[in-house]
Amino acid sequence: MALQFMFQIRNGNKAERGALIVEILVVVAIITITLTGLLGLISFSLGTSTLIRQNNQADDIAQGIVEQVRNFRDGTSWEIDGLGTLTTGIDYYLQESGSPQKWQLIEGTKTVNGFNTKVTLGDVMRDSNDDIVSSGGSIDSDTKKVTVDVSWEEKNRSHQIELITYLTNWRQ
Repeated sequence: MALQFMFQIRNGNKAERGALIVEILVVVAIITITLTGLLGLISFSLGTSTLIRQNNQADDIAQGIVEQVRNFRDGTSWEIDGLGTLTTGIDYYLQESGSPQKWQLIEGTKTVNGFNTKVTLGDVMRDSNDDIVSSGGSIDSDTKKVTVDVSWEEKNRSHQIELITYLTNWRQ
């Protein structure tokens, strides 16, 4: 069969041979374009998958830090050595120390597995209905706004996850 096909190509006129070459070139071009598109899609998918994995890691770190701040709050006295004594607007990180082990908030930032982390405390204002407001209320000394920020670099692009929670002096 192959010999017969080759025999027909050799014996065909030049126009038929030229048309066959054009058809082969068209098929090669279509295959090349398709493969290029597929490789681009695969590359994009891998990049997206990496970013999703990093987002999940950063979210896990941020949620863990929120729990550590809760543990700090629960293991300290609000007005003596707890959240009520810390300065708002300053970056902190958590560190375990002492015997038995307890969380401490220390000024500065910390890098965890390539992720930069920080905890910032803020004052909370409440209106006359005891609702949290951004302005126009009075400062609630028994509530703190806790902002956990986790940031990282990926392919020269900055990414960030920020979790915000409010913690109260539940022992009051």
